[in-house]
Amino acid sequence: MAGSFFGINIASRALRSFETALNVTGHNLANVNTRGYSRQIVEFDQTAPLTYFGLRPFTVGTGAFISSVNRARDMFVEGRIIQTQSEQSRLGQMLTSLRGIEMVFGEPSSDGISGNLSAMFDSWARLAANPADDAARLDVRSRSMLLVGRIREIDAQLGAEQVRLDAEIRATIDQVNQLGTKIKELNDSIRAQRAIGSTPNDLLDLRDRAIQELAAIVDIRKQELPDGTMTIFINQHTLVDQVAARPLPTEYDAATSTIQLPNKDIQIKGGKLAGLMAGINSANNYRAQLDTFVNELRTAVNALHFTGTNLNGTTGIDFFVGTNGARDLEIDPQILADIRNIAAGASGAPGDGGLANAIAELRDTELAGLGNRSATRFFNDMIAVLGQDSASIAIAFDTQLATMTQLEAQRQSVSGVNVDEELANMMRYQRSFQAAAKILSVLDQTTEELIKTFGR
Repeated sequence: MAGSFFGINIASRALRSFETALNVTGHNLANVNTRGYSRQIVEFDQTAPLTYFGLRPFTVGTGAFISSVNRARDMFVEGRIIQTQSEQSRLGQMLTSLRGIEMVFGEPSSDGISGNLSAMFDSWARLAANPADDAARLDVRSRSMLLVGRIREIDAQLGAEQVRLDAEIRATIDQVNQLGTKIKELNDSIRAQRAIGSTPNDLLDLRDRAIQELAAIVDIRKQELPDGTMTIFINQHTLVDQVAARPLPTEYDAATSTIQLPNKDIQIKGGKLAGLMAGINSANNYRAQLDTFVNELRTAVNALHFTGTNLNGTTGIDFFVGTNGARDLEIDPQILADIRNIAAGASGAPGDGGLANAIAELRDTELAGLGNRSATRFFNDMIAVLGQDSASIAIAFDTQLATMTQLEAQRQSVSGVNVDEELANMMRYQRSFQAAAKILSVLDQTTEELIKTFGR
C-alpha cells in the first residue's frame, strides 16, 4: 500500500516540473529577439506506476516528470537554408563587384571613355577639314589628353579594386578560420554536456549560428557524430573534426577559385569567398580588355601618324607612346611640347588633311586585334557585356533572396518564439502549478489530521 506521503510526493514532483516548465517559457520569451535562437519545448512523461495487491492486483500512477527539453527544429529546412545562404552570398558579392566595375567605367557618359573617344575622333575630322589650323591641332591634343587621362584613371581604379578584393579575400579566409576555431570549442563543450546526459540546447544554437555564418562565407558540408560534435568540410578539406580545427592558408588562385595547400588545392564553389574570387577575376578580365583596347588603338593611330609629315617638316613621330596597355599610355612628348608636330597629311602640305581623315575613320575601321571590330564597337560591346552580366547576376540574386525569405519564414514558423503561444503556455503551466500546490496543501492537511488522530 502507498504510504501517507505518496500523494505529497506526486504533488511536489508536479510542482517542480511545472516550475521548470515556467522557467523554460520565460527563457523563450526572453530570447524572442535573439538571432538564431530556437524555441525550447518541455516534454512531460509519466513516472513508473506502482502495483498494489488486494482482493486483486491494481496499479496506481505516481505522477509525471520532465523527460526532456528539446529545441524546435526542422532539419530539412535548416539544410536548405545553409545551401541557399551560400549561393545567395556568392551572388551578392559578385553583384557588388560587377556594379563597382560599372561605376568605375561610368558608362554611358560624355565624360567616360566612349564619349572622349568619340570626341577625339571628331577632333581629327575637324583637323582633316582644316589641316593648317593650329586651333584644330590644339583641339586634337586636348581631346586626346582627356581620353588618355580617363583611360589611365579607370585603369588605376580597376587596379585599386583588385588590391581591395585581395585584402578582403585574405580577411575572409581569416574569418573562416576564426569560425572554425569557434565551432571546435563549441564541439568540445557540447560533447562534455552530452557525456553527462545533458541536452545543451543553447550551445547547439550557438554552434548552428556559427555554422550558418560560415556557410555565408564558404560552401560547406557538415556531419554530426554520435558524441554530438559536428564535422565541417570545405570541399575535400576538413576544417573541423572531433580533434581540432584545421585552418585554411591565405594563399589562393582566383583564376581557378582555389585555396592552395602544399599537397592539394581546395576548390571554393560558394559563399562570399567564391564571390570575392569571381569579383577579382572580373576586375582582371575587364582591365585586360581595356589593355587590349588601348594597345590596338595606339597601334592603329601610330601606324598612320608615323607616316605623316607635320608642319615642322618632320616625320616618323608617334602620336601615342607606351608599351603596357593602359598603365603607361601617354601622348608623345614631342606633341606635348609642340602642337605643330601633329601630322595632318602624308605630304606635310598646308592643305593636306588625308592622314587626319584616315585617323578619324578609325572610329569605324575593323581591327584584327579587336576581333574584327572597330575600337568604338569593341569598347561598347565590352560595356554591354558588363551590363548584361550584372543584370543576370541581379536576377539570380533576387531569386535566391526570395527563396531565403521563404525558408526563413518556414524556420520561424517552427523554431521562432511566438509571444502569444508562450503566454498561453505560461498561463497553462501557472494554472497547473496552482492546482498541484492546492493538492499538496490538501494532502498536507489530511496527513496532519491523520497524525493528530492516531498520535493520541
